[in-house]
Amino acid sequence: MQRFEFYSSQSIQDALCYLSKRGEQCKVIAGGTDLIPALRNEDLCPAYVLDILGIDGLRGIRESEEEVWIGPTTPFTDMVDSDILNRNFPSLVAAAASVGGPQIRNRGTIGGNIANASPAADVLPAALALGSELELQSVDRKRLLGLEKAIEAPYRTRFGKNELLTGIVIRKLQPGTRSAFEKLGRRNAMARARMNLSLTLQQDKHGTISHIRIVPGAVMPVARRMKKAEEALLGKRPGEALIEEASARLADEMTDVTGHRWSTDYKVPVLRNIFRRILKSLIE
Repeated sequence: MQRFEFYSSQSIQDALCYLSKRGEQCKVIAGGTDLIPALRNEDLCPAYVLDILGIDGLRGIRESEEEVWIGPTTPFTDMVDSDILNRNFPSLVAAAASVGGPQIRNRGTIGGNIANASPAADVLPAALALGSELELQSVDRKRLLGLEKAIEAPYRTRFGKNELLTGIVIRKLQPGTRSAFEKLGRRNAMARARMNLSLTLQQDKHGTISHIRIVPGAVMPVARRMKKAEEALLGKRPGEALIEEASARLADEMTDVTGHRWSTDYKVPVLRNIFRRILKSLIE
């Protein structure tokens, strides 16, 4: 049984002060669906655990004219039920709905899913494909960090040791922009992703792709944009041959990162099929 100091904070400022004095020895807990198993297995041995679930200012979903703000302790169930997210970011709602079963979705949070930086995360790739930014605070400052830059390695972010994730900010999509998410697991619920794919696409009035983000999950050490596949489609009107070329680039780019492993022969055709299916559904 591990021994550590557990502190439950009721305000952002109080949490920041606690974190600033304990730094790398402190782990933050909200829903606990990732941290509790890690503590139980002694994968982590912190001296302090800071509970932020009771801080009202860290939960909820708000929208302005140009962007949507999501509190890090917002559970997946709230995301699935949110009119704001369903209207603006259906791919993010689909990703949240795919996490675990009802109990996990009721407890697990978007902030934990992002901050844990698991290679098999579901919501993180969807948020990345939407160009999300992270609102980070310390006692000294508040800053925005692009999610694409925030993930350093599996289970490691570029957060400062005294910084707390206080919001996820996503700009509303421009007219003609659509997004989608698909997950493949061993079963329909309570399964870690074998792979998932998030795609955000914008076409002009002529059908030319003017913006695209392609982000697979659970196939590489960290979720990342597949820019070679994006470049194959950007500025072009997608047809069957172009979609095939982009799917081939997607597979090659994944293999360039991971090398050829025992699972590659399975992942390559499946990932290409998921990509083709999502892309065709969005352009049609």
